[in-house]
Amino acid sequence: MYSINEVVKMVTEQGRNVVICAKELEKINQKKGKKRSDLFERYCANEHSFNVYTYMNSTIENLPEVKLFQRKVALFGAVFVGTRTDYEAQVDAKQAETTYVELMEALNEMINALLLFENSSEK
Repeated sequence: MYSINEVVKMVTEQGRNVVICAKELEKINQKKGKKRSDLFERYCANEHSFNVYTYMNSTIENLPEVKLFQRKVALFGAVFVGTRTDYEAQVDAKQAETTYVELMEALNEMINALLLFENSSEK
């Protein structure tokens, strides 16, 4: 069993990995081809890992900020879902940019909530 500190660290780190990958994907949203598709697959893998880590602690899993981050991750991914099977799929650049900004904001809110949770659990 993992300590609260370890789970918070894993969830935080994986959340950052999701956003790092999203940033890369947002930068190349208009470049068609296998590279964009592969990057989207990596994004999905990071999303999956993030979700797995949240399941390690039911309180963390149910934090509103974690749920919000998961929704923003799904919304950002939805912009690129067509690239999984169609290398030439059009991506709405404005929507990619908007959802990326919202994803970053949700990450920051989640990290703050996780730190508060971690600090309150230590007492």
